[in-house]
Amino acid sequence: MHFKFGKFQFLGLVLVIVIAALVIWSPKNTYKQDKVIIAFGDSLTRGYGIVPPEKNYVVWLSDYVNIPIINAGKTGDTTADALVRLKSDVLDKKPNIVIVFLGGNDFLMGYSSDVTEVNLTTIVSDIQKTGAKVILLGGDTQLASDVEQKIQKVANQEKVFAYIPNILNGILFRKDLMYDNLHPNGKGHELIAQKILPALQRALSEN
Repeated sequence: MHFKFGKFQFLGLVLVIVIAALVIWSPKNTYKQDKVIIAFGDSLTRGYGIVPPEKNYVVWLSDYVNIPIINAGKTGDTTADALVRLKSDVLDKKPNIVIVFLGGNDFLMGYSSDVTEVNLTTIVSDIQKTGAKVILLGGDTQLASDVEQKIQKVANQEKVFAYIPNILNGILFRKDLMYDNLHPNGKGHELIAQKILPALQRALSEN
């Protein structure tokens, strides 16, 4: 059986192909590209153990929203260490959105959770005074419940834009998602990014 395309049928087919191509190759989003987004944290943000082509959660998020994200993670940082570099690494860059992921090293080094709360409160407060939106992340309540309770307290008291608890829940202790006992691999980071993404998209939409 042979089909014969008329002129209008042919033009219609071309139009469908063009539309499909535009959908496939169109930008991932319509967010403004002038937004300054910073991820501020420790080795979990820096991407310890991640070797390209693997991606840490910062790179995954950047790919998802099609906007560069500054990685201001530093391996080994406690909240006290992060507070020292807050101005140069975050505030001076005049960010619109800051993802804050800290507290794990405070727990590992035996810092009082009260100290973590004070430092994190100052970090979040100083960022929000600039008008930037803060997306605050919690690690895992089973591993460090005292610290996580303090992080949630800071989120509530400072009225952060978004608080995402238990970001490592379902990732820790899974060999297929971990580089070592403390740091996720590329697949683990992808899951972290997916948990953060809705809050980041909402922040970008409102900015």
